[in-house]
Amino acid sequence: MAAEDLPSEFDVVILGTGLAESVVAAACARVGQRVLHLDRQSYYAGRWASFTFNSLLSWIQEVSQAGSQPEELPDWSSLLEEGEELIYLSNSDSAPISNLQVYCYTSEKDEEVEDVKSPAAPNTTEEEEAGGDEDVVTETTESETTELKNQEENQNQEENQNQEENQNQEEGSDGQEGDQTEGEEPEASQPRPSTDHSQSEPTRKKISYAQLLKEGRRFNIDLVSKLMYSRGPLVDLLIKSNVSRYAEFKNVTRILTYRQGNVEQVPCSRADVFASRQLSVVEKRKLMRFLTSCLEEETQQQQQAFTGRPYLEFLRDQQLGDNLQHFLLHSIAMATEDTPTEAGLASTRHFLRCLGRYGNTPFLFPLYGLGEIPQCFCRMCAVFGGIYCLRHSVHCLLVDKDTNR
Repeated sequence: MAAEDLPSEFDVVILGTGLAESVVAAACARVGQRVLHLDRQSYYAGRWASFTFNSLLSWIQEVSQAGSQPEELPDWSSLLEEGEELIYLSNSDSAPISNLQVYCYTSEKDEEVEDVKSPAAPNTTEEEEAGGDEDVVTETTESETTELKNQEENQNQEENQNQEENQNQEEGSDGQEGDQTEGEEPEASQPRPSTDHSQSEPTRKKISYAQLLKEGRRFNIDLVSKLMYSRGPLVDLLIKSNVSRYAEFKNVTRILTYRQGNVEQVPCSRADVFASRQLSVVEKRKLMRFLTSCLEEETQQQQQAFTGRPYLEFLRDQQLGDNLQHFLLHSIAMATEDTPTEAGLASTRHFLRCLGRYGNTPFLFPLYGLGEIPQCFCRMCAVFGGIYCLRHSVHCLLVDKDTNR
């Protein structure tokens, strides 16, 4: 569309494409208002954006440069005509991201693990450097023959010792042990795994920074890390507004927690509780009894005695062990030790109500990153006539005093 074909009058002008701004833009366009949506950045979603690894590095560089060189607003007062006034807009990035530091924990070069995989490589290079010299070949063959002779002599000595031991055992026993020695080989005669074979096994190669840059488009990184409850208000908004058709979602398959140096799976559903290996039979029964009682009125009556007291004290009063207290406090209620009991129980009930709607856990997330959520509302706004303009900054508004427009 040519620039002269674009409309010049709008009912609503929205700055920024964050989540709140995108929802407002979609709502206004849906009811028939003319919307102009502007963003000073070259990407959607603002602080809710999702980047590839290469794009994240570019964003970090832009943020660092913007923080070191604050933008100076020009003085537009000389261009004003009679009956006009300027209203300067507050910069949405007045409190930018500060103290931004980048650490790289991978090597900047590809790690050389080929020598570990093939310990015989130095021998081949020595032979190649020797140019097929006969002296080198004869030295290696002579050393090999001496080693073979030593091995044969050691084996012969061991066999003789084993035969003498077997004869002594046959003379002093009833013959049962002799049958076992005839059917089984002695330990000394069994082949032992060589150290060269174990060293020749391939080792896992660590990823390098160059490889990370090369594979950077295979994953996305969210600026804001959030999960959506399957029965939360955001999911209900996506369904009622029919915005969910613009994105793909995936259910979180499992929830893990870190405890006592180990990563353990949090039992969420009834099947997880009974299949858990971290919990004993008594703990499984206590956990199922507690989760069932959380949705009943009995727990609400017991809650009144712990109103204002920490949720951890309520869990201890229910005679739950340390394992169950950790799972319920940190992984299910996602609370702290100072969280009040009423807030902890509310979070636990919300967790339980969201189970089983879309999967084994109560959480959903966009398949291509959290930045898809604001972009979905932007797509709906564009479908109903909204116009978008990225890389466009607005510093002030020019207002006509007579018409107040």
